[in-house]
Amino acid sequence: MGDTLNFTESLRNAIAAKTEWFNNKELYRMLENYRLLHTCIKNIYNDLISRSLITPDPYKLEKKISDITVPSDSPYKENERTLVIGARFSDYESMLDFICTYFKFSVDNIDISKIKKLNDLNNAFQWNNFSANNAKINTRGLAVLVNEARKNATQMTLSMLNDSIAKSAQAVAEITKILKELTDFQRELYKEQLRIDIFGHPSFNKEKALKSPPDETAEIKRIYALVMGKKPFYSELIAEIVNEDQAPNKEQLQQNVLQKLKVHDNTVQTSKKQVDTKAMLMDTIRAISFLAPEYAVINEKLNANYQLLESEHNTFFDKFKRILRKMFNLPEPPVMYNFVIIEPALQKRTVQSVNIISFIDKIDKRTRFLTALANKNSAEYQRIEISGEEAILNFANKQIAEDQNLLTLLTAADEYFKEKTPIQHRSRVKGLKIDLIAVKNAIVKTKLKRADYSSYIEEISQMKKLGIEDAE
Repeated sequence: MGDTLNFTESLRNAIAAKTEWFNNKELYRMLENYRLLHTCIKNIYNDLISRSLITPDPYKLEKKISDITVPSDSPYKENERTLVIGARFSDYESMLDFICTYFKFSVDNIDISKIKKLNDLNNAFQWNNFSANNAKINTRGLAVLVNEARKNATQMTLSMLNDSIAKSAQAVAEITKILKELTDFQRELYKEQLRIDIFGHPSFNKEKALKSPPDETAEIKRIYALVMGKKPFYSELIAEIVNEDQAPNKEQLQQNVLQKLKVHDNTVQTSKKQVDTKAMLMDTIRAISFLAPEYAVINEKLNANYQLLESEHNTFFDKFKRILRKMFNLPEPPVMYNFVIIEPALQKRTVQSVNIISFIDKIDKRTRFLTALANKNSAEYQRIEISGEEAILNFANKQIAEDQNLLTLLTAADEYFKEKTPIQHRSRVKGLKIDLIAVKNAIVKTKLKRADYSSYIEEISQMKKLGIEDAE
C-alpha cells in the first residue's frame, strides 16, 4: 500500500512539473513556430496574389473563425485551380492567423481532440515534400502555382519563396514534435485525472478492485459514466492504469511513467554555448528585409486607389488647368490628403497632411531598399555587416522606427481611401487590412529578435558585474 501511495505522490508532482514546463516553455515555443509559419505563408500568399496566380477570397475578412478547421482536399477541375487553391490557401492562412492571435496555448486547452485538429491543419499542405508530384491535392496544386511564380521572378522573390517554404517545413516539424510529446502527456494526464476522480469517489470499491486486474477494470467501468460524464472511455489507457496497479512488473511500469514525465531542461548546456551576438543582430536586419514583398503589394494597391480617387477630378475645368500648366511649363501642384492618425493608447486623433505622390514614392523606395538589404551580396548588406555591433543596433532601431511610422500612415491611408472614394466606386477600393496585419506581425517579429539580443547583452553584463568571467 505504501508503494502505491509513494507512486501516486510522485506521479502528482511529476505531472505538475510537466504541466508548468509545457505552459511556460514548450507551448510558447510552439506558438513561436506557428508565428514563423504564418509569416512564411503570408509571404507566399501575397506574392501569388500580386501575380494573379490565385484569386483572393472577397469574403476573407467577413469570415468568423471560432474553431480550428482544415481546408478541403477534395478534387477540382484543372481550370479552377486559381480559384479553388486560392480559397483553400486563404482559409489556411486565416486559420494560422487565428491560432497565432486568439488560440490559447495551454495544457488545459490543447486536449487530445484539439491536438488532432492541429495535426490535420499542419498536414493541409506538406511543406517537407512540396512538389507538383505530391499525392495530396492541395499541396500539388499550390506547388504548381508556386512554380509559375518562380518563372521570371527576381532573385529577391525567388529567395523569399524558397526560404518561406523551407522555414515552413522546419516550423511544422517542430510543432509536430511538440504535439507528439503533448499527446503522450495528455494520455498520462487523462490517467491521473481518472485516478483522482474515480478512485477517490465514495462509490468506488477499492477492496474489490484490488482483488485482480479484471475486478479493477470492471469497477472502473461500473462508475465511469457516473463520475466522468461524457468524457471518452479509452480502454487502452484503462488497461495501463490497471497494469501499473497490479501487474507483476508494476514497479517497472511505474518507473517508466515517471521517466516519461521527467522534464528535460537543457538550460545549463545552452547557457554555456558560445553565442555570436553580431549574428543575432544580423538576424534582426534580415527580419526587417522580409517586409519588402509586403510593401510591394501595398504600393501597388495604394497607387490603384490613388488613381481611382483622382479619376473623379477630371472635369473640363481640371483638363483646362492641366493644359495651361503644360503650356507655361508649370509643375503639377502637390496632391495633399489629410490622414487621420489614431493613437489608441492616448485616445487621441490628429490630422496629418500627406503629399500622396511623395508617400507612394517613399513606399516604392522603401521596397527597393529592403529588397537590396535581403541580398547578402548587395553593397547595402555588406556595408552593415562590416560595421560594429553598436552601429548595427542603431541602424536596426532606425529601421524599426521607420516601419512603425509607415504602418501608422498606411493604416490611416487605408481608412482615407475607404471613406473618400465615392460610394459608387467604393467596391473597387483595394483594402490594406490583411497586408497591414502582415506588416505588423513582421515588425513584432523584428522587435522580438532585437529584444533577444538586448536581453542577452544585459544578462552578460550583469553576470560580469557579479564576477562571473566566463559569462559568455
